[in-house]
Amino acid sequence: MKGMLMVAALATVAVGAWADGMVRIACIGDSITYGLGLADRANESYPALLQKMLDEKSPGQYQVRNFGNSGRGIYLDSMRGNEKRGFRHMPEHKAALEWKPDIVVCNLGINDCGEYIKEFTGGRKRGQFLDDYRALLEDYRSGNPRVKLYIWTKLSPLAEGQAFHRSPEPFLMQADLERVVETLYAEGIDITGIDMQEPLREKMDEIFARDKIHPNPEGTRIIAETTFRALLEARRDGTPMLMAATTRQESWLCAGQSNMQKGWGEFNATPAEKARVKGEMERLKKVDVFFWDFNDGNWMKLTPENALRKSAVGVSFALRRAEATGNLVNILYVAAGGAPTEAFLSEQTMCAVGNDGKPLYPHLAAIATNRRRLDRNDDFPCAWVAREYPRRRANREEARWWPVSAMYDAGIKKIRQSGDPILGVLWYQGESNATTCVAPDRPTSRDYQLETLRALIAEFRGIQSANPPTIIMMGLPKMNRPWEQYREVQRQVCKETGAIYVDTFAAGLGDMNDVHPRDKIPFAECAAKAAAGALSGAVPAAAN
Repeated sequence: MKGMLMVAALATVAVGAWADGMVRIACIGDSITYGLGLADRANESYPALLQKMLDEKSPGQYQVRNFGNSGRGIYLDSMRGNEKRGFRHMPEHKAALEWKPDIVVCNLGINDCGEYIKEFTGGRKRGQFLDDYRALLEDYRSGNPRVKLYIWTKLSPLAEGQAFHRSPEPFLMQADLERVVETLYAEGIDITGIDMQEPLREKMDEIFARDKIHPNPEGTRIIAETTFRALLEARRDGTPMLMAATTRQESWLCAGQSNMQKGWGEFNATPAEKARVKGEMERLKKVDVFFWDFNDGNWMKLTPENALRKSAVGVSFALRRAEATGNLVNILYVAAGGAPTEAFLSEQTMCAVGNDGKPLYPHLAAIATNRRRLDRNDDFPCAWVAREYPRRRANREEARWWPVSAMYDAGIKKIRQSGDPILGVLWYQGESNATTCVAPDRPTSRDYQLETLRALIAEFRGIQSANPPTIIMMGLPKMNRPWEQYREVQRQVCKETGAIYVDTFAAGLGDMNDVHPRDKIPFAECAAKAAAGALSGAVPAAAN
């Protein structure tokens, strides 16, 4: 039955207008599409394998053609020696246009890395890559206005030994590739992005062993399968999150690791704790608080029955905001136990460069460009995170959110794309970035701590360019760990960026022997007071 549903879904991708009734799929791109280096290119290239997959599910309904040309890219004026590099100059582009495909799948971009950084250093107009990519796609829309477009927004990873391995260009370029999709989709054009980076990462050493860039048959199979799945799935990007509709409402992103993640149900054991939790749930009955969970994308109105498993700090903060303002309060929840700051940062932010083309955050750029999942990332400074992720990923659900940019892609990016306004961010995290977590436990380098927090503020401010959200950062509380330097860095970054630092240590909050203080009410109260002060223009004593 499942296979029948897949066939039906695939059949709705496009309606062939040709005499043979077949849907035409043009795979355009560079040497990866062409199949350079494959012993049997006619049968092992990813377009050839895609054809076989389509024939197996829907015999006689689809025709796939390979229009790959090695060494080609997006920039129309780029040169490869004495010849033009841009794909739009190539005979394959002309042939694909004349074929008038119903679907176009494009993987171009890797060969533009050498030219791309000029957009940041003044050698090119900023936005030229985006403009040239859009012009390429418009060629296909001119030939068939109903064409469905699929582009690789995350490119095939580059293995160690390849020229642009550990360089920021591919990751910065991917931000522009995503902008292409977002811009055209907002204009009503049928376009979908494909992440080809993640599927190839786990086996990249084997897949790219021959020359560090061109996939072997196993790699082309993964590319074909990923493309096949993209054709099957309905587009989800850009769908409004549909917050509760009322004129008196406010929305807060509540993000962090376990102290943000843990729900009131985990602090409901002793008689004193039961009384505390009961009091919070009674207060919750009298206000309107809605909860969006990044794990499943679902909304719910919080009640005493369903709120126990939700973020204790987030829920108690929200009900105090609702009580103080009379507003309906939306919680946008993006948190997971143990998650490092790097999980909440986009690769583009981590790889950001200045006008000289050099990374703004060198430590983070090294981590992001390692092009490995976090469990295999030698640059990550917290040994506990590096050790715990591979140990837990088989039996702990939250471990899947630890890799670099995982929380950003699954939660923060969706919030940004939705366009729904948020009033502020409540951030409670830092334990996984403050120290090395090896005996004797020492602080991570001050430069690294500064980078992670500055990049985080930039990421949150970028969620909405107009009316950037108020950012409230919970300081690490008292505990028998060397967190003094991290607290001072938190305070410094908040002062220089205008974020609000909540000094939980000075307030005497925390447990010297437990990283998870069981009474979350004082933390929520401090955060609520900080929010009220920031939004009124005053800064309460708990924050500075």
